[in-house]
Amino acid sequence: MNEINDNKQEQVNTTTHPGQALAVDWKTLEIHEAALLFPPMTDQEFAELKDDIRKNGLLVPIKLLGDKVIDGRNRFQACKETGVTPSFEVIEAANEDIWSLVYSLNAVRRNLPEHKKAMIAAGLANSSVGTNQHTAGAVSQKKVAEELGISVDSVLRAKKVLKNGIPELVEAVSSGRINISAAAKLAELAKADQAQLDFNDIKTIQDASKAINKAKFEVRRQERLQAIEAKRANNKPLTSGLGNFGVIYADPPWDYLGTAVPYPVMTLQEICDLPVPSICAEDAVLFMWCSNSLLPDALKVVAAWGFTFKTSMVWNKGVAGQGAYCRQMHETLLVCLKNVVPEVPFSARPPSVLNYPRLEHSRKPREFCDLIDAMYPELNKVELFARGDVSPGFGGAPAWAGWGNECDYTPPGSTTTEAANDPLLPPAPDRLQA
Repeated sequence: MNEINDNKQEQVNTTTHPGQALAVDWKTLEIHEAALLFPPMTDQEFAELKDDIRKNGLLVPIKLLGDKVIDGRNRFQACKETGVTPSFEVIEAANEDIWSLVYSLNAVRRNLPEHKKAMIAAGLANSSVGTNQHTAGAVSQKKVAEELGISVDSVLRAKKVLKNGIPELVEAVSSGRINISAAAKLAELAKADQAQLDFNDIKTIQDASKAINKAKFEVRRQERLQAIEAKRANNKPLTSGLGNFGVIYADPPWDYLGTAVPYPVMTLQEICDLPVPSICAEDAVLFMWCSNSLLPDALKVVAAWGFTFKTSMVWNKGVAGQGAYCRQMHETLLVCLKNVVPEVPFSARPPSVLNYPRLEHSRKPREFCDLIDAMYPELNKVELFARGDVSPGFGGAPAWAGWGNECDYTPPGSTTTEAANDPLLPPAPDRLQA
C-alpha cells in the first residue's frame, strides 16, 4: 500500500523529476531530519508497501527539499529495495515554514495515539527545524501541541523522556508499551537505575512509577514540615503593646487541611483564646476571613473576640477549586461590629461580591485593605496573621499595623528579635506530624 498524503500538499510549489533526471544518483539522497520525526511503518506495513510498488510502481512521488527527502522516506527505501526508479517532486519552502510543511504532508497521521504525537512534538520542539538567524532556535511547544491536538504538558513530559531517558525507555514509549506520564517519572531515575528495569514488564514499570511518586511526596512533605517549623519559630506575642485599633482585619490559620498548607495552623480553641480584645478599641469593626466549610467555627471566634456578626463580602477568585459538594471558587469575609462605629459613607460601600484573581495559597488581595480604608478612613487598623509588608494606607488613611509570623511589621518601641523570642503558642509537634 502506498503512503497517503493530505490534499494540502497540492498547495506546495513543486517541480516533478524522474529519478534518472536528478543531478545526483537518487539512491544516495539523504533523509531530511524533519522527516525522521514521524514514526516509520511497521515491518508488516513496509512489506505490504513494497509488494504494492512492485505491482503498480510508485504512484505518489517522493518529495525533496533541496537534495534531501522531506516526505516519503518509506517509499524511498521501498524503491531502493525493489529496484523501482521513483519520481520526485522538488519542493520550494522557506526555512521557517518547514514545520508547517512537514505537518501538512503528514496530516493524515493526526490519528496517531497520544504517546506517539507527544514524542513527535517533543522531537520537533527540540530540533532546529524551522529556524534561521531570525528565530529563537526551536519550534514553539505550544504551536506543535496545538497542531497535533495534544497538551503542552504531554510535550514537556515527552521532552523529559527524550532528554533523560535511556534508548530502551524512549523505544518503550514510542511503541506504546509505556504511557508518557509513567515514562516521564521513570526518566527522573539515574540512567543506571533505568537500565535495571524491564520495560516489557508492565507491573514492574507501574511499581517503579508508584515508588517514585511516593518518594517525591515524602520529600515534599518533609520540606513543608521544615518550612512550617521555621515560621512557627518566628511566632510573636499578641499583646496590648501592639496598639489599640478600631479595625481588626484577620485571616486566621484554620486547622482544616493540616500539613497540606505551608504554614503553622491553629485549633479553633487557640484562635478563640487569642487576646484580640486587648488590642481592640471600645468601638471596633472586625473583618475576618473564613472558608465556607468553617462558617460555624468562624462565628464562635467572632463571639469569643467580643464582636457580633453583621454581614459578609465574597471574594470571587474566578477559578473553581476542590470541594466535596461543589467546587469552591470563593471565600467569605465576615463583617462584625463591637458597639458603635462610624457609618460607612454611601460612596464607599463596596458590592458584596468582589472579583480579584486568585493568588498563592491563602494570600488575600491587597485591594481588600484599600476597600476597608475607604469604608473607615479615620480608624486605626491592624492586620492579624499578615504576610510581608502591611498596607501603607489608602486615600490618605493612616498606615496599618501588622502581626504574624510572616509579617515584617515591628511595633513601635519593640524589635523584631525581641518579638521573635517570645512565642505566641507552645510548639505542637504532634499536630504537625499527624
